[in-house]
Amino acid sequence: MLTLQRITSEYVATEDRFRLSGTTNQGGAVRYWVTQRLLLRLLNFLLDWLATHREELERQAAKEMLGPMVTRPTPAQAPSQAQGAGYNPGVAAGEALGESGSESGQPEGGERSTDTELLFEADIRIAATRITLVFKPRNSEHAQLSLQLDEAWQWVAILHTLWKRAEWNLAVWPDWIEQVKAPHPEKAWGSLH
Repeated sequence: MLTLQRITSEYVATEDRFRLSGTTNQGGAVRYWVTQRLLLRLLNFLLDWLATHREELERQAAKEMLGPMVTRPTPAQAPSQAQGAGYNPGVAAGEALGESGSESGQPEGGERSTDTELLFEADIRIAATRITLVFKPRNSEHAQLSLQLDEAWQWVAILHTLWKRAEWNLAVWPDWIEQVKAPHPEKAWGSLH
């Protein structure tokens, strides 16, 4: 099984779904399409797990320990490519858990491009201090993404921002998400690591 070390999340308007692009522990790259249906299922677990740590999240947010979420605006791109006016989609909410998100399909560093595979299934493992998602594509090796509390929060906050840009139904999102994000209104975008 592959281990994802970095992941970029973006909403692609022409596909009306999210694309997750990741760098693996073996130096390769993976790209997955994630439908709203699968993302809803993942979010239910992520949000429930984060809710059990809500006090700690609020305490960290008050101390600005949750770090910059997005800080690097990049040149505008065509609206047909991805949602995120004035930003590269990999950065526009995109850069969760890593740097870089080349929209050309050619990963940085000259690595060979990978096809984007539609995800139909994912497993979730929950522990006290981390949550692990195992993406299970049908035609390639499974890949796991293990997140500690601050990483999970930052990824969920980015997904929340992208979700709003996609104009999908916000009913899935609890009110406390905005409350925890509120201490950092100027840090609505950014990258981790």
